Amino acid sequence: MNLVIKKIILFLIFIPLKVFATDDLDKKVTIKLTNGDVLNGTLIDDKSSTDTKVIDHPQLGELTIGASKIKSFSYDVETSLGDKSEDKITEINDDSKVSTSILIGSINFGFNGDVTENSYYKSIDFHLSGDLTYEKGSYTNALSFDWENKEDKYNKAGNLSDSNSLEIDIARDRKIQNRNLTYHFSNKYDYDSDADYGMYNTVTTLGFTKFFSTKDDTFFSISFGPAINFVYGGDDCNIVVDCGATYFARSISASFSKKLTNKLELELENQFTTSYASKPKYGHEFTSTLTFRPSDSSGFNTSFEYENDYQELSHPEIEHSYTLKVGYDF
Repeated sequence: MNLVIKKIILFLIFIPLKVFATDDLDKKVTIKLTNGDVLNGTLIDDKSSTDTKVIDHPQLGELTIGASKIKSFSYDVETSLGDKSEDKITEINDDSKVSTSILIGSINFGFNGDVTENSYYKSIDFHLSGDLTYEKGSYTNALSFDWENKEDKYNKAGNLSDSNSLEIDIARDRKIQNRNLTYHFSNKYDYDSDADYGMYNTVTTLGFTKFFSTKDDTFFSISFGPAINFVYGGDDCNIVVDCGATYFARSISASFSKKLTNKLELELENQFTTSYASKPKYGHEFTSTLTFRPSDSSGFNTSFEYENDYQELSHPEIEHSYTLKVGYDF
């Protein structure tokens, strides 16, 4: 009888110790990457953080994985018999279980050639752009800017004119019950020092964003809603009927990206705006970007961008640009 009691006492002492040791030293995890790959291993706590996870993979050894590359992260729960349970905890993309924050962005600079109206000559300009996206819980906040310094040459007189243009886009989305739909707010500010009128153009949109189910390497969304368009500035603004006023408008934009290979990615952005001035005035901005990244572990990239910008509420109305950029993702 005493022997049985001793065995029970030893069982009650050492089993909890084994469980605690497993929790502290042997945290088995499953990580699903954004490219569809799944990694299983042991989490190394002292080297991991909210920005990166470090695991000991049974074949690949120690791996460091950035949060931007993780689609979901879960701990493997084991039963007392050592069998793996199907229960998972800490799913990164499940807002009801954990609130995570992810910060990603990029900075780019390069040179580009512009073709505006017939009165302008092609030019090579300095270009600087960047974007920042912050996700926390059900909210996504995005900020991007695009600054360009250009030297335009007029065909007739051959005079040179330095000018600057700046575009700042701010967007905020909030997930609603349907995970493929969000409330959407955006404010797009355009400045062109060379414009005769419509030097400052601001479009504020409040509506929805719809995300469509795609493969892991493909992304597609549409944003739409009513908008307010404020147009002013320029030497001829006071003599142009539709300049220096605020108009009701509507806006629809589409965003598409696809990873063509492990190193090449294609991105397309298209925005249509209709502003109800003295008569309907239209704006259309299309951008396509082909980006080359030497490897997944390298933040450096090279991209070629084409932009077609048509705005009836400013002059010049049409501008095409080709930009070669070198950048870094963080």
